[in-house]
Amino acid sequence: MIDFHIHPSYSIDSGVGIDEIIETAMSRGLEAICFTTHIDLNPDRRCLDNYIRCGGRLMRYSDETIKTYITDIRERAEEHSGRIKILMGFELSYGNHFVESIQQFLETYHPDFALGAVHCLDNIAITSRGEATGYFRATSLDKAMGEFVLATEQLVKSRLFKTVAHIDGIKKYGRAFYGETLNRELERLLPPVFARMAELDVGIEINTASLRKGHPDLYPSERLLESARDAGVTVNSVGSDAHEAAEVGFELERAYELIERIGIEIGEPLASYVS
Repeated sequence: MIDFHIHPSYSIDSGVGIDEIIETAMSRGLEAICFTTHIDLNPDRRCLDNYIRCGGRLMRYSDETIKTYITDIRERAEEHSGRIKILMGFELSYGNHFVESIQQFLETYHPDFALGAVHCLDNIAITSRGEATGYFRATSLDKAMGEFVLATEQLVKSRLFKTVAHIDGIKKYGRAFYGETLNRELERLLPPVFARMAELDVGIEINTASLRKGHPDLYPSERLLESARDAGVTVNSVGSDAHEAAEVGFELERAYELIERIGIEIGEPLASYVS
């Protein structure tokens, strides 16, 4: 198995070092892992998100800090060659108003793997507990869903990413405000996005972190994954979204079982690690 979604301490919301993650992954029998440090290039959130942690210090993104991260991962990959495969990647927040910055970043640093994710609506982080509450309290379900689905569609149409992370991530905190109606709206609104994903050869991630947040289902839910399957979307990655060593490989077996049970096709890079 491979865990394609792991945040080391380079991410501003993680405190676990890459060596501890690697040791944990090997102890749990993972054959490969991908580090996906957070990158958020939104100019409107520069004072909040445009940071990476280097040497234990939060620092602004720069060519030097990004290359420090890349070098660190590459050196560990060489050091552990033959025992576990280690990939260098990023999880990039998507926004239509800074798409050129995202494109330039990807073209400059050439990650092994990159996840595109919708983390913010109206420049508010709906996947952050501290900000999500205010957004959902002040926003109707119709407005929130319209903005989220539009942002997801724009991410797909940008063609910058082969894989969309936690495609129903709005439920992380939104479900507490809107209840199960949110799930029904996702099931109603996302199928056209899935059709567009299949057309553009953009795949989906199965992310197990929702289980740690008290949800009964994965990202995406089984019904959404079935809808994606029917549209011809592939599963390109499976990940724990780990921010602590104990979370590495979390419930990946459940994700792989779901893939097999509903019969959705597997795309690259996941296909390289699944027999």
